[in-house]
Amino acid sequence: MEKILVISDVHGRLRDLRWVLKNEPADAVFFLGDGLYDLDQALELQKPPLACPVYRVRGNCDVRHHDPLEGMVPFGGVLFFFCHGHEYGVKMGAERLAQCAGERGADVALYGHTHWRALERGIGGAATTFNPGSLRDDGSYGVITIEDGQCSFAWKKVPQ
Repeated sequence: MEKILVISDVHGRLRDLRWVLKNEPADAVFFLGDGLYDLDQALELQKPPLACPVYRVRGNCDVRHHDPLEGMVPFGGVLFFFCHGHEYGVKMGAERLAQCAGERGADVALYGHTHWRALERGIGGAATTFNPGSLRDDGSYGVITIEDGQCSFAWKKVPQ
């Protein structure tokens, strides 16, 4: 069994991001943008350093970063497409993102930008979409558990 953390839209909540990285052991972290400055600081301060890969993309507010806008990586037998989401118009719905990710062969598309938690199972050739919500707005982040190539999706909140 493998565990993935999905984090997006930190927007300055460094304390909460540090809490998640310290208290949620994981096999991988997907950071979906709008807070890359916070992520860089959190990783620099992390003791001991994270032992898992961190996959990251920039969001519409990460203006001084040159990380890619999207990425694709296999993990635990599942092919993940990940992006911030603003390039796919996700505030109007995740259908376009699901279709585009599915056409690329992805099983799951991870996105942020809306600050709303969401999960929509893929239909036909579309990928399943998952949004962890906003660490800044309500302290939420996503946890994906993979067992035998099957994903279970959940949301958690940073304790206040």
